[in-house]
Amino acid sequence: MGSKTPNLSGMQLIVVVLALLLSTLTGTAETPLIGAQIWIEPGQTPAQIDGWFRELRDAHMPVARLFLMWPDLEPKKDVWDFTLYDEAFKAAEKYHVRIVATLTPGGPPPFLGGDGTQGYSVTGSEAAQGLATDYIAHVVIHYRDNPALDSWILMNEPGQAASPQPLAITGFRSWLSHRYKTVDGLNLAWGKNYSSCQQATPDEEPNSWNKTVSIDWMTFWRGYQTQQLEWLAQQVRINDAKHPLHMNPHSLVGNLAKSSDDLPSWRSFLDTLGCSIHPAWHFGLLNPDEYALGVSYVNDLVDGSIEPKRHWVTELQGGTNIASGTRPIDPTADDVAQWVWTSLGAGADRILFWLLNARTSGVEAGEWSLLDFQQQPSARLRTASQIAQILENNKDFFDGSQAVRPDVTLVLSLETMTLEDNLAHSADPARDRNAQVLETLGLYRALAESGVPPRIKHFDDVAWSQAEPAHRTVILPDVRALSTEQIDQLNAFVHNGNTLIVTGLTGFYDPYGKAWPLAGFPLAEITGAELKEVLLPTAPQIEWNNAEPSLPAHLWLGTIHNLEAKPIATWQGETTATVRNVAGGGRVIWIPSLVGLGAWLGDPAPLANYLHSTLQPALTAVPFNFVQPQPNCLLRVLKKESAYLTILANSGGQPANCAMTVPTGLHPKTLWGTAGTGRNGIEDVSLPAGATQVQLWK
Repeated sequence: MGSKTPNLSGMQLIVVVLALLLSTLTGTAETPLIGAQIWIEPGQTPAQIDGWFRELRDAHMPVARLFLMWPDLEPKKDVWDFTLYDEAFKAAEKYHVRIVATLTPGGPPPFLGGDGTQGYSVTGSEAAQGLATDYIAHVVIHYRDNPALDSWILMNEPGQAASPQPLAITGFRSWLSHRYKTVDGLNLAWGKNYSSCQQATPDEEPNSWNKTVSIDWMTFWRGYQTQQLEWLAQQVRINDAKHPLHMNPHSLVGNLAKSSDDLPSWRSFLDTLGCSIHPAWHFGLLNPDEYALGVSYVNDLVDGSIEPKRHWVTELQGGTNIASGTRPIDPTADDVAQWVWTSLGAGADRILFWLLNARTSGVEAGEWSLLDFQQQPSARLRTASQIAQILENNKDFFDGSQAVRPDVTLVLSLETMTLEDNLAHSADPARDRNAQVLETLGLYRALAESGVPPRIKHFDDVAWSQAEPAHRTVILPDVRALSTEQIDQLNAFVHNGNTLIVTGLTGFYDPYGKAWPLAGFPLAEITGAELKEVLLPTAPQIEWNNAEPSLPAHLWLGTIHNLEAKPIATWQGETTATVRNVAGGGRVIWIPSLVGLGAWLGDPAPLANYLHSTLQPALTAVPFNFVQPQPNCLLRVLKKESAYLTILANSGGQPANCAMTVPTGLHPKTLWGTAGTGRNGIEDVSLPAGATQVQLWK
């Protein structure tokens, strides 16, 4: 979509194709590794660098991430100086530490137009790509045969809003020609008077009444960003067909369309996908006592985007932030333990802290470090080291262990997030650009309190039409934008004997904001009912016809015109929820109100109780679960053959009592925290605020 793949020789093309084919294979399962970023900068001595790698070795953390800063490597035009980083690779080899090398192709030196930083953008012009190609070739060729090299990160924290880069504009015009076929079709959609599609440009000041231009621009940019990232992968593969490729998107608890992050589309050219988890930067939608839940959510999102390949936590906040970050946070040793164990329980293959040693200058000077100012291990580093030793000592279990999840999936919609970003009114969370994320978080927390957290998938990454022997449950949390093609996929899913739960204003719009209730409401083919009205009562509630406790909703209450479904909730004579049973065992539960957001902002217990009862077969299929919802108790489970590892975290701010079912015949060994008390197949665990318990069951 606009960028040009460089002319490759026949041999280069073979190398790229073979390497990308290899990237489709699932990574081998080994014991997860814990490590940290070592920040290398001019002025550091060989002794300092050696000491930091020795520190990782001594801490049983044999992975170091390094930024290979272009301005430091090429201080003058065509003068390449690898001395500083060679010292790091030398120390890594000495102490048997693996190096995850981060490339900085978007951050050229000042004499090439850069600002001396790592850069934050994909390469958006042919000139920039030419310079980046030269940088990548020099760096990759220099280090590809170094025994300490573990893998390449193509660039740090990809993900940016649509911006008018030269290659993007060229590609956008071609994309529009394909989408609209004629300039008349484009003019009609955009409200313009172009004589050619080649005149089209995204509006600097978006039209407040017609959002088609902005939606087209954001939709195009998701594919464009993916293409540019794949181009970076190709440049590395030209020179190194062996080492794995990785990336670490950030700000994942929020609107993914705003940062153009179509994560599953990166699967074809990456070997692993990671993430940055910095509560100080990324958890603005969460309260401090929800941080463990946020860590769990991000892990599940990234895992769902890359599976069956492995996921990492590529950056985890390692120390205090003072001047940087959106809120100051001083992680405790308990925080570190909870975040690390929660990530391990979600199946993370690597957990790398940001940072081991703090920068000496710049915005993050003196911040984020696992070491104190005397370069001695902090309580945080000692905690990470203790966990790393537990992984080593139980290698026979962790080698090949897999995360256990119920067959329940929450679906994120990039089309919905695009529409919300363009229609956002921040006066209320239901009208915010993060509305779908908040509805999803409410359902995620409710499911987590009912047992093991669910899967998280992008809509177009779900195997909707694939018939599988096991019964599947998918929840559409306020997926407001649905295309007719997506509705057809939902229909196939239900007719294959699966369960679909639909909440919020799912299906209210098409991806460009057309109101489906006034255009035939195609979702009725799935629900067996139509949306009648959207009301605004003072305290919206889903009041069940069977007199079960009602569900609080937020802001709106959707009413239903029934066709062939069964009403299961009523408000002042209006139907507010239905169930439809489909031949072959399929089932559709439709609650056209924001019950997830109601639980997130208010009392989560009613939704947790409802889901625990409604999804009992799926939730109890996990060997360890909760007999009833456990507020603030977060359970993760790993499995290898007949052995299990359970991780119980108190994700709230108060002490919690967690009661967990235990399969018969298994006996626990407590690896972290205090042991629980067993009684008739139940393990009772008392957890102080912020505490974590880990048990190995055989």
